[in-house]
Amino acid sequence: MFLKSNQLIVATILVPLSTLFLVNISNPLEVKAATEWSEEYDATEGKLHNVAVENSEAGYFGNGYIASWNGNGQFVQLEVSVPSAGAYTFVFNYSAAAGSATRYLSVNSEVVIEEVRFSGTGSWGDWQTTYVKDVYLTSGVNTITLGFDSAKGSTNWLNYDSLIVKEPSEKQSVEWDLKEEAELAQQSLEDNFWDNETSMFRNQYPDDEENNRFHYWWLAHGIDTLMDGYERTGNSQYIDKATALYAAVKERNGGDIRNDFYDDMLWMALALQRLHQFTNDPEHEQAVFTLWEDIKTGWSNEYGGGIAWNKSQLDYKNTPSNAPAVILATRLYQNYGNDEDLQWAKKIYNWLTDTLVDPTNGFVWDGINRTGDGKIDKEWEFTYNQGVYIGASVELYQVTGEEKYLNSAVRTANTAKNIFSNHNHIIYEGGSGDGGLFKGILVRYVTDLVKVDPSQEQLAQWIVDNAKNVWKKVKLDPEILFGSSWEGKNKLPIELSQQLSGVMLMEHAAQLEPIILKQTTSSLEEHIANYQENNQLDKVLAKKLGNQVKQANDHLDKGRLKQAVNHLELFKKHLEKGLDKGAITNKVYKAIQEILNKSL
Repeated sequence: MFLKSNQLIVATILVPLSTLFLVNISNPLEVKAATEWSEEYDATEGKLHNVAVENSEAGYFGNGYIASWNGNGQFVQLEVSVPSAGAYTFVFNYSAAAGSATRYLSVNSEVVIEEVRFSGTGSWGDWQTTYVKDVYLTSGVNTITLGFDSAKGSTNWLNYDSLIVKEPSEKQSVEWDLKEEAELAQQSLEDNFWDNETSMFRNQYPDDEENNRFHYWWLAHGIDTLMDGYERTGNSQYIDKATALYAAVKERNGGDIRNDFYDDMLWMALALQRLHQFTNDPEHEQAVFTLWEDIKTGWSNEYGGGIAWNKSQLDYKNTPSNAPAVILATRLYQNYGNDEDLQWAKKIYNWLTDTLVDPTNGFVWDGINRTGDGKIDKEWEFTYNQGVYIGASVELYQVTGEEKYLNSAVRTANTAKNIFSNHNHIIYEGGSGDGGLFKGILVRYVTDLVKVDPSQEQLAQWIVDNAKNVWKKVKLDPEILFGSSWEGKNKLPIELSQQLSGVMLMEHAAQLEPIILKQTTSSLEEHIANYQENNQLDKVLAKKLGNQVKQANDHLDKGRLKQAVNHLELFKKHLEKGLDKGAITNKVYKAIQEILNKSL
């Protein structure tokens, strides 16, 4: 939405810097791959209003960077000269050690985005990038303002280094059918993290002393991720590796699969339950039973119920120790038909919903009584809390058929999408250590929701867009690595938790693509039939369009997504020719084109 700026600002003209001197910017490999026009501007050379210039942190571009920036009316204004009118991409180089920050962006005194989000970077010397695509600029000089206005949602401190303005690169496109990308991501996980000597994943790439630390729950997600690969390919090597990983974890854990953290044990039980489905190994099955019996001992009636986080703090209850318990209990009920498991699932779910879910929008809070004061951690906003509650709701819906569970899942998913997406609809939550896994967990359970309710195509498109966005970034690097940010540049080392999230993203996006395309073809079929029946579409054209949809569906049924998309491209050409020949009205053309645009 375009809004009028409250003030006109006279700008000073900057001399743009040639792309020959592009250093310390965005992703240098990404810039190298693009042959389109591009220029970088030093923020300190613009018109500055009530902001300071510093140069104490190394790695900046030009003369320094903008700092001391956290108040209304502060802004940085650059004059950018472009060779022709059109859509351009802005890449901002910044640091945000105080956490995520937002600023408004205006072009020629017109606000184009009220909240450009700059994700937290960890330290002020950790330079990161974010981009804004499809910014329309007129030929010649354009005035670009990045400013702070709390009325527009501006928040937090920010160091602003430089702005790159560039033409969109066709080389950055990612085609449909992400199965190959998912396989490459899995291969990178093996090549860069798997240790043949220990039969476990290393903690980070490149290897160093941190790899000796035992991350039990990361490795549980490692098993889960390997199961994703097996379900996609049927390749038994995934099963073999997951089986070896389980044995190594148990050995490293002193011969016992249990530990002191209820959430850790839940992640492991969920992973081993999936593994057992494919191995039918009684040891894997017994491990799940052992974990579940131990997990249930974490329930108490303090604060109305709930499973504790760990065995040394039984009065602290949180979402990661309860929502996954609902998922596990419901799946156990599905597998074995034990009514007691379903009752556990409902009891835990009801407590969680009543205690840690915002009744106004379905947002899931983290926990209660962490600090011993009975307070709820509402300020701890994490993607994985949303994900596991979505998963718990979906599981209960599948077992009971009660719409209230599905409705809860959809509401929480849409709230998560709105809260955790930045201006490019990319999940902006960063994270290192345990936090590196959070986004991947959200993606897993949003995917489960779409699979039981394919009408949630906007959620499906959200996940696929994130996958295509991150792949644009990683495909140009020497190794396929997924860092803290799914939008900005990677910084070594890459932790196993972050890599697992990235692989989960690619695997689940590959599952969602056929659903999106099938929704598109189904909608096209319905509209073609309706428009032809109402004499709004020529019969000859309708037959041509219907034939392309039929062939697209045939390819989708055989898992050939790229061929299906080719037929949708032919559909588009027939549609355009039909408009030129008067075989379809403008109104109907636009309606069908809108459906088609969801996929093309």
